[in-house]
Amino acid sequence: MKAVLVLRNPSQVLRATFGYHRHGPLSSAAGQTLPLVVLFMGVLIAMSGLVIDLGNSYVQKRSTQNVADAAALAGAATIPQGTWQTTAQQNAASNDKPGDQVSMSLSDGDTVTVTVSRPSPTYILGLFGVHSITVTSTATAQVEALDQVAGHVAPYAVPESSYNNGVGTTLFDQAQPGAYGTIDLPASGNTTGGSCSGNTNMGTPTNVKDELSDQLPSGPLVVGGCLSVKSGASQPSANVINQIPPGNDLMSSDLQSIGNGQYQVIPHPWDDANGLPPRLMYVPIVASLPGGNGSATITRFAWFYVTGTSGGGSRLVINGQWVSLPLPATGQTSQYVPGMQGQVLTVELTS
Repeated sequence: MKAVLVLRNPSQVLRATFGYHRHGPLSSAAGQTLPLVVLFMGVLIAMSGLVIDLGNSYVQKRSTQNVADAAALAGAATIPQGTWQTTAQQNAASNDKPGDQVSMSLSDGDTVTVTVSRPSPTYILGLFGVHSITVTSTATAQVEALDQVAGHVAPYAVPESSYNNGVGTTLFDQAQPGAYGTIDLPASGNTTGGSCSGNTNMGTPTNVKDELSDQLPSGPLVVGGCLSVKSGASQPSANVINQIPPGNDLMSSDLQSIGNGQYQVIPHPWDDANGLPPRLMYVPIVASLPGGNGSATITRFAWFYVTGTSGGGSRLVINGQWVSLPLPATGQTSQYVPGMQGQVLTVELTS
């Protein structure tokens, strides 16, 4: 007798062969997955928008910061001229973009603050109603007096009374030892801030000549430093000093006036590695001079440009003009004094 297997339900074959169990219609599973896919895509697009649009706003933030930094520095550098606002506005206008909002202010007579705001357009977030992100950058720059110098130092000290805030025109007059004094300068490597101790370059005629032309390296001088004074020291010939480039006694060959006692350097081949002409010198201003051999204390530094020299030996006279111009900061600083000519100025970003 033959055995006959009867399958009444086709699903029994699937279960027996593949272990298949049917839980519900396929269309039901697809219906449940579609909303999840839509939600996931929405989240993905939003996250992409944040990455792209926030990344663009960061780029715009850096751009506005550069605009603010440059305008604040330019404005602070021209505080002594009284043109800080015009200069800052012109600088910002040359670097900003259409739609930027720029504001600026002066505080304490020495500090310029510039704020730049810019709407940064969005690309993906615009689909969600966010069409721009406003970025804002602020920079603050301050003009200060430089309290530490090295190189280009004149081997002469001038007391506050003779300097008179830059009114005088004489750097040195051998016939007035109480008003102008020859000084030793610290030798290269001497970091005492003065010449009362450590190795020094003596104020001899040969050293004075080389120091006036910035050919003899010296250590740094600082405000408060002690200077060794030799008021009766012999001096080099005026003819030697007059040969210092450009040799024509015209300040206009080296410096360009930008108003209110302020100047900028005109580049020339005879300038030193720092771009400074040899006739432009730092002068230590001291509280007083001993009137002979002794010591004096530095109270500030001033710029002096040598325009004319006469005599020599015991009759040397060096004339010129006190000038002001900003330099990069190379050491300690003090507060800028409005109206004082000859200040050695520097401009720095403070925030």
